[in-house]
Amino acid sequence: MLTNGGKELDLDVSQDTRTNAAIKVLALSCFCGATPRLMEALLGYFHSIDRIFEADAGSLMTISGMTAETANRVAQANLLLEEAGEYYHALGRRDINVVSRFEENYPQRLFELNDPPSILFFRGRLPRPDVKTVALVGGEKASNEGIELTVELAGRLAAAGVQIVSSLRSGIDSAAHLGTKAGKGHSYSVLSGGLDNIYPEENRPLAIDIVGTGGLLSEHRPETAHSENGWLASNRLVAALAQAVVVTEFYSDSVHTLDLLKCCSQIGKLAFIMIDPRHGALTDEASLNRAYTYGAIPLVGLEKVPDIVDSLV
Repeated sequence: MLTNGGKELDLDVSQDTRTNAAIKVLALSCFCGATPRLMEALLGYFHSIDRIFEADAGSLMTISGMTAETANRVAQANLLLEEAGEYYHALGRRDINVVSRFEENYPQRLFELNDPPSILFFRGRLPRPDVKTVALVGGEKASNEGIELTVELAGRLAAAGVQIVSSLRSGIDSAAHLGTKAGKGHSYSVLSGGLDNIYPEENRPLAIDIVGTGGLLSEHRPETAHSENGWLASNRLVAALAQAVVVTEFYSDSVHTLDLLKCCSQIGKLAFIMIDPRHGALTDEASLNRAYTYGAIPLVGLEKVPDIVDSLV
């Protein structure tokens, strides 16, 4: 039986069974509007995807916080399975992969979240669970010093066999991917929208490069447009996918970076601030102090890279 978090997933379950589970999750999440939090509530009550599809509106209404409108929508999910199946197979023809939370290759670290995405869309491949992983991030308004530090840090981590996770934002996050490529490593980008709407547009060539050795990931349907809320929501995935988060340059207007550090503190994720001994901390005092309140640990100099690698357990 496929159950909550895939914890009872039989390794011998057929591909058809996994496909059927993914289609059911698609029907619920993309066609019925079941958010990750709602899916958590449904699975917490019914314990399996099959039992959710067997439930009627009356049974669904016994879940705390359930509205009649939502209960009726979920109760009609069976009627959307054909449409969801057609959508699933159409994505496959476009080389867009789909993995549901019930499959063994779903990134298990995402279950650190109280709202893990029910389904992921990706091009390329998913981060390998048996390889050490760092999220390397920072502000969009990056200085030459910040870019240089990030590229060199990413290259050293890649050379040490560490895979890199970041967003596709301009500035430090883009530099993280470029540095990983220079170090002949593998990087993965969590998108703010769907795979058909790469944002920012000027980073489309970078996105193509990332797919060559790593992957692009999104919890949104491919046709979903970029949004600021999408970027903020993606922070939780960046933090959860990695074993530690490293920030190189950020300031008071680096909203996404500061939000990601806050997310790290909420899920107990190790976070580091890399300080360049030549230029000091590439931030302002208020932002640095705020990072410290979130539990971020300062590291001075690239010679501390082995300390980062050793912390990844």
